[in-house]
Amino acid sequence: MMEVNKVDHILRAAGAATGQTRFVLIGSAAIFAWKTIVPADMAMTREVDLFAYEVDAATAESVAFEIDGSLGQASRFDETYGYYCDGVGPDTAILPTDWEARAKEYSSPATEGVTAIVPHPDDIALAKLCAGREKDYSWLVAAIRGGIIESLRMRERMDRLPASRAPDRETLEARLDSVVRR
Repeated sequence: MMEVNKVDHILRAAGAATGQTRFVLIGSAAIFAWKTIVPADMAMTREVDLFAYEVDAATAESVAFEIDGSLGQASRFDETYGYYCDGVGPDTAILPTDWEARAKEYSSPATEGVTAIVPHPDDIALAKLCAGREKDYSWLVAAIRGGIIESLRMRERMDRLPASRAPDRETLEARLDSVVRR
């Protein structure tokens, strides 16, 4: 189960492993940057997904490789602490094109100068809706029940998803309707 102190630890470790000080935090663990109390169903992950922020594609790929090697699943870090970091790329999550306008910066004294740029919970939810995995649906249901995300705002942002990568609107609407009914 993820906790904010684990997110902080991973940010600090990712900075130490790569020399980077700014990352984008996506995926389930990103909610810890927005909420102090997170429903258990939203914290049921052992991983934090990060990519280097404001770097060229080659550097982003290299940083993701470094993260996977030193902090990734089955690494010594994972074996020691029981949680890990996936080094991902900027195209991993399908986010609205204007997600950065709503994102926030997150850091704490425990991150030791490493900062995460974190998409808004509704934008994270849209990325999960695009992925369409069962674990994502469970997270979405918990987020709606907890009042953390709003389906209306998600619907309003669907047209801002990159059409070349996102499922069509009809599919997204059907997925969201299914989540809301659960």
